[in-house]
Amino acid sequence: MERIIYLKDTMNTKREIFTYNTTESQIIINPNWLIGFLEGEGTFGIKTGSALYLQVAQKNTSQESLNAITTFLTRLSNNVLQDSKISPLNIVNTINVRTNVVSLVVNSVDSLYYYVLPFLDTSKMYSRKFTDFKLWRVALLLKIQGYYYLPEGKKRFLDISDILNKRYSINTTGDISEIINEILKRSQTIFEKDPPFDVKSNIPHSDNVRKFSIQNRSDNPKVVYIYY
Repeated sequence: MERIIYLKDTMNTKREIFTYNTTESQIIINPNWLIGFLEGEGTFGIKTGSALYLQVAQKNTSQESLNAITTFLTRLSNNVLQDSKISPLNIVNTINVRTNVVSLVVNSVDSLYYYVLPFLDTSKMYSRKFTDFKLWRVALLLKIQGYYYLPEGKKRFLDISDILNKRYSINTTGDISEIINEILKRSQTIFEKDPPFDVKSNIPHSDNVRKFSIQNRSDNPKVVYIYY
């Protein structure tokens, strides 16, 4: 049985915890079908400034489709990494009680990088969602490889987050295109430097963050205030 984590989105009071049958779906989807679905109903997003996620949404009347998508995504974890401590892919389920739209969300940076990204990198997109994916992909690499924890890398990451959250609501597409191209160009310059994290070690991202923090602790002296 797929391992599912249920999460209430505290940022939206219209969402609530729910359960539904996640038995094996009678619908068998293929990679091309899922990519097409992502281009129409998917979101490559960044929440609260640093939390990356992949979301797909559908009406709760389409339970069979939701089950099929869940099965397909969780099976990406079958690509087991040798000597890996990376946890299997988890899916967060939420429902908007006002619209009855169910969202399936993958928000673990490890799952996104080690399981989801290889699948997406071998697929082709033809809509404007491909631009979202390119930006989101760069943000994911900045985060998983540790550049995010350096000033320049974090700046690029936040630039991407800002664009992803605004680009569909801004009419000046010409200016947006220039901004996107500049972000991608500057990010490529960052990637030319050795990454702070060794992702080939196949250890959880949190472990890499902890190691980095310990190694650089002396570079961040604390200010001590003495009162008389």
